[in-house]
Amino acid sequence: MLTDHRYQEILSRLNGTGRVGVAEVAAHLHVSEETIRRDLKVLEERGILRRIHGGAVPLRLDEERPLQERGKTNAREKARVAALAEGLVRDGMSVFLDTGTTTLALARRLTSRSLTVTTNSIDIALLLGSGPARINLTPGTLRARDNALVGYETVAYARRFFFDIAFMGIGACDLVHGWMDYEEHESALRKVLRGQAREAVLLADSRKFGRQANLCTFGLEERLRVVTDRPPPQPFQDRFAQHDIAIVSA
Repeated sequence: MLTDHRYQEILSRLNGTGRVGVAEVAAHLHVSEETIRRDLKVLEERGILRRIHGGAVPLRLDEERPLQERGKTNAREKARVAALAEGLVRDGMSVFLDTGTTTLALARRLTSRSLTVTTNSIDIALLLGSGPARINLTPGTLRARDNALVGYETVAYARRFFFDIAFMGIGACDLVHGWMDYEEHESALRKVLRGQAREAVLLADSRKFGRQANLCTFGLEERLRVVTDRPPPQPFQDRFAQHDIAIVSA
């Protein structure tokens, strides 16, 4: 209850002024600054705010954190998602691996597999390039913050091929707006991949549920396999069950 009270105070100040300071909240609540820093870390991991020096600001719906920063968040959950997703892969498959921290975690588990892998992630291509897999790297414009190739050429290239399975990341999942992304490049590519694969798989750690981004990519009724580290919240499970959406979870 005390923790909830602190969260409410933090969010109230955030909504009121657009910024919250560690020192001022700690003084107001008569707790240590370290306690408030831990609270801000938890709220950031939930996708509610973004920490800055001395405090936090709201998380913009059109802004996703850089890949290196995201890779440090929910690492354990993403590793569990990757382990579950690996069970869907068979040697000899043609696989598309989308860019993202969870797909990169999956790629780390596929370094010894005999596959044909197509990806728009330079990091994934380099990781798998020294193993037995045949690697196809899409064309596109380099997005330096995460070493991804994006744009019209990327989407057009993906549309030319058909894959046994396509593994895609996703920005968020909202009960009303569905599966959401932060950038048009990623949303457009994922829409194409869904139609270009025998099986389209979303890799979503459990903290993606109940969050929002700014672009609607898929409706919750669209046929997809969803791999997550634990079962989604019950309202999402109920919606998925109505449309026979396959959930793979620990």
